[in-house]
Amino acid sequence: MIERAKRSEFLSLSLILALAASGCLLLLGVRFAISGKLAYKYLVWNLVLAMAPYVIAAVGAHLLARALPGRRKSLLALPIAALWLVFYPNAPYIFTDFIHVINKTYLRAAPSEWLGLNALLWYDLLMNAAFAFIGHFIGLVSMWLVETAFAEVWGKRAARVLVGAAILFSGFGIYLGRFSRLNSWDIAFDPGRFLGEVADASAEPKAILFSAVFSIFILLSYAALVVFKRIGLPVNPDRGD
Repeated sequence: MIERAKRSEFLSLSLILALAASGCLLLLGVRFAISGKLAYKYLVWNLVLAMAPYVIAAVGAHLLARALPGRRKSLLALPIAALWLVFYPNAPYIFTDFIHVINKTYLRAAPSEWLGLNALLWYDLLMNAAFAFIGHFIGLVSMWLVETAFAEVWGKRAARVLVGAAILFSGFGIYLGRFSRLNSWDIAFDPGRFLGEVADASAEPKAILFSAVFSIFILLSYAALVVFKRIGLPVNPDRGD
């Protein structure tokens, strides 16, 4: 009964996140309709990648819940944790796509007389903000799922260490993605280049600053989500307002 309830919660949560992502796609479609240009296509792919850590966390939590307690369950958690750590930075990475709006990459000419460049710029800002917020939020939800699931396997302290590692290193992962143009799967398919880029970036002061700012931003965002989740909202069904 409990397992069925958890499965229902996962499905409801996944549906809500999918609807939110669909809203982002709708905004992109409206952008194409008013401008006649299919710009910002990469936002779709980046949003798909942002969903990867959530899928990993949800599937991993389901597998761990069904696994028998013991050493096998702890060992099963290791590859799930590693895979989630590698793909998590893809969620907040979408914030770096604002660089294209700042550079006005897709604002070469006004699409029509009624919609000037200034109005289109505001639309692009809001559309990119929607993609970035939803992608980041999906990542935060995946982080909460991971902490909850792994606390039952390794204990609360170990689960918090895992989440802390994700927050600490995700900023650096975002830097590698934006400036070194590395992908999460390059760790497995191009380890030589990956290690070389990591070594070079580690010696760059701007990389350290960029990584630290992003990590602090993720930490504050996740802390807000956890506090909101734990406090909740008081509900009084007997109140007759």
